[in-house]
Amino acid sequence: MTKMKSGISEYAKRLSDNLMLHDYQQYCGLKIVHQEAGYCKCELTVTAAIDNLSHTLHGGVLYSMLDVTSMLATIPALKEGEYALTSSFNTSVMSASTLGQKVEFEAKITRNGRNLIFTECNAWKVASGGERKQIASAQLTKFRLRQELD
Repeated sequence: MTKMKSGISEYAKRLSDNLMLHDYQQYCGLKIVHQEAGYCKCELTVTAAIDNLSHTLHGGVLYSMLDVTSMLATIPALKEGEYALTSSFNTSVMSASTLGQKVEFEAKITRNGRNLIFTECNAWKVASGGERKQIASAQLTKFRLRQELD
């Protein structure tokens, strides 16, 4: 799969690459499908490493991938030398996704303020024929701060 990064700064590309290279995202198998300023779409496949006893995507993984995808939508909106931390996270889970199923995450910025960035992120399970069914919805608030990262 090709990961597309449209019109984002080198700083945003570097932060996004570092976030995606983190061991946890690698372990979960998260991949960027498309990223641009204020929007990101990612996907993963539910594997035995990230399922629960009922062989569905573990809730903790679902929540954290909603947060990561939201961050990937946020990063291109940051200025060089800025970072953002999640200060508020509200989610609703609507359905489970089973072992072997592809799950897509789509996040967008709904308001980009001086200190706070508000995002919305949705997760969808994808059937073999390509039909999508929403499994979760989240609203996240990110606090913008000055922080130089390696």
